[in-house]
Amino acid sequence: MNEITNHAELTVERKKEGKYRLKRILMIAAYFAVPVLVFVIFAILEDARVVGGGGYIAVFFIPIWAFLCPKVVVPFTFLYVDIEEKMDVSGGTLTLSRIYGKRKEQIYIKVKVADLDAIVPNRDEYKEQIKNFGADRVIECVSSMNHPDVYCAYYTDEKGQKVVMYFEVVEKALKVFKFLNANTVVVPVSR
Repeated sequence: MNEITNHAELTVERKKEGKYRLKRILMIAAYFAVPVLVFVIFAILEDARVVGGGGYIAVFFIPIWAFLCPKVVVPFTFLYVDIEEKMDVSGGTLTLSRIYGKRKEQIYIKVKVADLDAIVPNRDEYKEQIKNFGADRVIECVSSMNHPDVYCAYYTDEKGQKVVMYFEVVEKALKVFKFLNANTVVVPVSR
């Protein structure tokens, strides 16, 4: 395998479940709660005679918010609950990252494939092996932990910290892993 064929990449959208689903619902609720909260605050301030004409300010704020929300507020805030996970194997390095709003990428980890102690499917027969490794840090770079193509890789970094990484793979990625670190890879995959 040469450098051109020694590359595999997979980007998956995070499934809307659990805490992630709750965060998305709360973000959408906040978009509606802000103008109501502003209106209530100005109504209270006007009632307490702190601000004269506060109700009028709040009434003008609502159409401004309706205009600014989809054009300014949503693009800068919703990206934190619009998440994709990316697995990339290139040049002998496994890179796991999170992509916010299809534009801002945050790298979880970069590790040489040759340094990995094991690359195994996240199935019952390997879960005890993963648990016995005793991870200090766990990275989940998957659409859902219930997906059948979730794999687990683990290693000990240069600081002595034990790292367990969960990610989704395609068959080409497993071939690259097998080429780069043959004795640590277990191969079955459904994609």
